[in-house]
Amino acid sequence: MGGVASGKTTVAEMLGSFGVKVVDADKIGHGLLSKPEIREKLVRKWGEGILDEGGEVDRGKLSRLVFSDAEALGELNDILHPLILEVIRREIASEEAKGDARAVVLDAALLQETGLTGLCDLLVFVVAEDSVKRERAVKHRHWDPEDVARRERFQASAEEKRKIAHYVINNNSSKEETLRQVREFLDRFVL
Repeated sequence: MGGVASGKTTVAEMLGSFGVKVVDADKIGHGLLSKPEIREKLVRKWGEGILDEGGEVDRGKLSRLVFSDAEALGELNDILHPLILEVIRREIASEEAKGDARAVVLDAALLQETGLTGLCDLLVFVVAEDSVKRERAVKHRHWDPEDVARRERFQASAEEKRKIAHYVINNNSSKEETLRQVREFLDRFVL
């Protein structure tokens, strides 16, 4: 858990580097956007203006649309979230069935909002200051500086997330410092 551009995926990737299985909800969602039946639903809902020159869903155009309109975001979530949740549950069940996974990390922006916290034994909150998140979003995602705040309006607050977290990783500093905290978390809870 964490705010937009707080470094949730970076922390998940670090955990993955230690052999922990990572289930990435964003990747699942991006994969769904390339499915013809999903693309058709979205075009029926919002028109061909959400497509790129190649006829694929342009995630930038779609996100600008839905993060400026709560109703549109709700409609997108109604289309994608049930499918994303189904894939997440399937991937977690598959890992559990193998019996050899030390842990499964669920990297999901809307963990609390979608009820996925019930699938988790431990909740890790990745925190970063607003200025750090804005800088990362501009540098790495090429977003407008206001995109972080616009997107966070549709998520549970940092205070709510911190309140239910079992562990907090402060991601305001260097990658080395974040990695140190990830190792500490693994030593304490997983290894």
